[in-house]
Amino acid sequence: MLFRFGAVLAAITALKQICNHPLNYNSEDDDLGIDGRSGKIARLNEIIETVFAAGEKMLVFTHFASWGERLAEYLTERTGTPVKCYHGGLGRSARDKMIDEFQNRDGAGVLVLSLKAGGTGLNLTAANHVVLFDRWWNPAVEDQARDRAWRIGQKNTVICHRLVCPGTIDERVEEVV
Repeated sequence: MLFRFGAVLAAITALKQICNHPLNYNSEDDDLGIDGRSGKIARLNEIIETVFAAGEKMLVFTHFASWGERLAEYLTERTGTPVKCYHGGLGRSARDKMIDEFQNRDGAGVLVLSLKAGGTGLNLTAANHVVLFDRWWNPAVEDQARDRAWRIGQKNTVICHRLVCPGTIDERVEEVV
């Protein structure tokens, strides 16, 4: 019974990765790059254009830290602005420096965060857009992540974007949570 539960969980996780982007599931499938292969990436690009045109900042949360690093590299190339990925594998001083740079940088910007590492204890009021790139099983974790921007000291309206791939496991998770 426990083996079947683990196999089912692994399959669901793989499907969630595929909903994000084929490269999130198979990082060696890099021949075609990132653009044009994911509805979530297409929508994220639209959001970034709007955010950058307004000179604003945004947070992008993902369940998968390795995908977050890949996403940060892609967004750096796309925007011409350094984008970092905040995750639990970083040392405390590196994480503190990353947050300080994001909060104090002038102009538009993006910070990618893993949901688990970036979900609690951070004040990121420089951002007024939050993108939940993929869904977490517990909506309270997503709420905590979104609340990183919606804190005391926030002077702007915070807009949250949930990216859901219709007709897939993404949509089923959306229905359950």
